[in-house]
Amino acid sequence: MNLEGYVDSALNLAPLELPAEPGWWPLPASAWMLLGGLVLVVLLWLGYRHYQGRFKRKALGLISQLEGKPDLPALDSLLRRIALTYYPRNQVAGLSGEAWLAWLDEQADKQQDTRLNGKADSSQFMPLKESWLSVLYGNKPLEQEQWQAFIAASRHWVLHFKTEGKC
Repeated sequence: MNLEGYVDSALNLAPLELPAEPGWWPLPASAWMLLGGLVLVVLLWLGYRHYQGRFKRKALGLISQLEGKPDLPALDSLLRRIALTYYPRNQVAGLSGEAWLAWLDEQADKQQDTRLNGKADSSQFMPLKESWLSVLYGNKPLEQEQWQAFIAASRHWVLHFKTEGKC
């Protein structure tokens, strides 16, 4: 016996209509939480990276202030202050002259230099040794092109010195 037709006609019921398939929009709450967590992690990472670079940005700003007025003793003093911030006093304080310039070159991150320009030599100060020492300790006047080379070497060092986990 066919009950389907009998029930439909007797109760006067409409046929069943299934709801539409759920769409992907709006996203469920779990997807929003996952997306929010991902955005939060990215923002925290960007904030941490910005926080890490604050000292180098400050040092580069101080070098930029010196750029307009050639003053090698002030630049040398600034580099020493930067070095003393990141390295132990007994490693930095006793250095002067050629040993100081060699130490600055040693602290440059050679791996980063290799990635940037393909060569492993990151000597920035030793090629300037003669002019640096004669201006700083002698009575030779500072020329503009020398000053620009000193500023460029100092900027390079600030951007590429090894921080050994301090920043």
